Amino acid sequence: MATVYETLLYHKMDRRLYKEVMAMGRIPELARNIISLWMWLELIGIKVIYHLQDITTSTSLFLSFIKEAEAILKVIRQDSPPSHKDELKTLPFTAAFSMKPINLQFFYYHSDVVVRGLTYLLNEIGTLIFNEEMNHMFHTYDIELSFAKQQGVRPPCMPKKLAMQYNPQVIQSSSLEDHRSLFITFSKGLPLKREEIAEYFNKKLGHCVERVMMERTPVGVAPMYGRIVFVIEALIDILLNGENIIKFTIKGRQVWGRKYIPRIGRKF
Repeated sequence: MATVYETLLYHKMDRRLYKEVMAMGRIPELARNIISLWMWLELIGIKVIYHLQDITTSTSLFLSFIKEAEAILKVIRQDSPPSHKDELKTLPFTAAFSMKPINLQFFYYHSDVVVRGLTYLLNEIGTLIFNEEMNHMFHTYDIELSFAKQQGVRPPCMPKKLAMQYNPQVIQSSSLEDHRSLFITFSKGLPLKREEIAEYFNKKLGHCVERVMMERTPVGVAPMYGRIVFVIEALIDILLNGENIIKFTIKGRQVWGRKYIPRIGRKF
């Protein structure tokens, strides 16, 4: 197995692009999703990252790739297919590296596959690539190692955390349930059943809902809010994609979701 250092070295370009995406004004949550999307595209043969390593000096071209990634991340969360009039539907820059034609419709109709790929990457290698502490340690050691080679002196001792074998572990602990939860609210008088909410997300994103909880109310009083516990925490970041609130339409009724924050007095 590779060490943490070797793994970070292998993903050095992914980390560099992550920093450059943020330098283009994107917040960390969105930047992580963009890089994870590009990494997933690489896995299915669309070599976006391989090409981007040579064009990041071209701000306008790099921005075009970012905007197309944002369009894809938006469409996989939509309730309805993208309009044929959407000017980005052909994804000219991203599609140039695909052997088959791809557009926003392609990503919409395969949203469950895309989301599973993104959650896998964010939940495993992403925990290392986007870890500020580990990357600072890696960068510092790399500078010290390079300096030692230039001076012809004995290389520094590698920090224990970098020398450890990289062993990704998917977080599935019930103690982290709050982190895997989305707080949802309903329009007054238009509540939904737990089964309807779970069915919506499981059908759209693949089996991803662990359970749905609703506000406890007196008999005859409709609940105004609820909580969805997902199997993987990374799904929350994909669904929100850097936004504070997102709207879903389930059975023709609007539902608003945001990150769950435990509060005293909330009745579930």
